[in-house]
Amino acid sequence: MYQHIFVAIDDSPTSRKALKEAISLAKIHSATLEIAHAIDENLVHVFHSKGMTTTTRKELKQVLRTDAEACLERAVERARKAGVEATPRLLRGHGEPISDVIASAIRESGADLLVVGSHGRRGVRRLFLGSVAENLVRKVGISVLMVRGPEPADDEG
Repeated sequence: MYQHIFVAIDDSPTSRKALKEAISLAKIHSATLEIAHAIDENLVHVFHSKGMTTTTRKELKQVLRTDAEACLERAVERARKAGVEATPRLLRGHGEPISDVIASAIRESGADLLVVGSHGRRGVRRLFLGSVAENLVRKVGISVLMVRGPEPADDEG
């Protein structure tokens, strides 16, 4: 029986599917539900230093945080509508792999189940982008439910 479920989301269709599973499990087990969204604030520096934006660093960082907070608010509202109380958690990285940021938060949380979506990338896209979900399986010492998303189109890699 699970007591504390941690779900990592990124506002993709696969992530929303993982959130749905986490909400269902939290309801069945009367478990605590923690919903996390991770951002890499180092991207602000990269975009700004490479001239990829005319926005100030402060404005860009605020947009990143605002979008993440809105994603978390929608997820918490979805849980509430299903009758599950959830705690949002905004995770901020600074250049380290996002899977490390999430794994550290999981250890701090005391969760006994991680629910995460897997986008199912294949080929070249998987080689270059990697898989946060697969890395988390190796990095956390708790049970993991990996929720698969739709199969990518053949031309995606």
